[in-house]
Amino acid sequence: MAQNDNEPPRLRGPPPGATEPPEHVKKPQIYEIFPGSKPKDPAEESTDEQKSPSQPSITEGIQSIKPNDFFNVHQIPCARQSLLTGIGAGAVVGMGRFVAGGRIPKATNWAFWSFFIGSIGQWEYCRAQRANEKAAVARIVQVMDKKQAEKKTQAEEAARLRKEQMEEKIRQEAAAKKSWYKFW
Repeated sequence: MAQNDNEPPRLRGPPPGATEPPEHVKKPQIYEIFPGSKPKDPAEESTDEQKSPSQPSITEGIQSIKPNDFFNVHQIPCARQSLLTGIGAGAVVGMGRFVAGGRIPKATNWAFWSFFIGSIGQWEYCRAQRANEKAAVARIVQVMDKKQAEKKTQAEEAARLRKEQMEEKIRQEAAAKKSWYKFW
């Protein structure tokens, strides 16, 4: 059963068919934690619907911006790629508009909007790709955990069969060594 991209990640326990988690997992864990996401209980949903979440104002949003945020733009996933795409699109369209006979202010407007649209488009495309990759990794992790659990159960079954065979062999050897006569 695949998980939708709109749903928050679910808590993962042992794979289906496993009686207990694999030995390398002491307790089930969430492989990816999104800020503010947690599994909802049906009882909580009815109370959450009655409460209206407060929307932050524009001034609160502006106050949350710190000067240090501008120095860490390169650490934001997809930011570099989207900005470079926007710069390239703006330069090409702006110069093309100027060479085609447009005046400088008009070419600048075209360059700005091309930068803006190119950056937003590349940003959304990159974020969609990352979401697809995360979903694929989650599926791979689930399959690997299931296979590890299957291997563990097969190894346990093989060990149990070997133990039974050894016990049977010991019983047969003991029966063969048992004498056919009795002194008492």
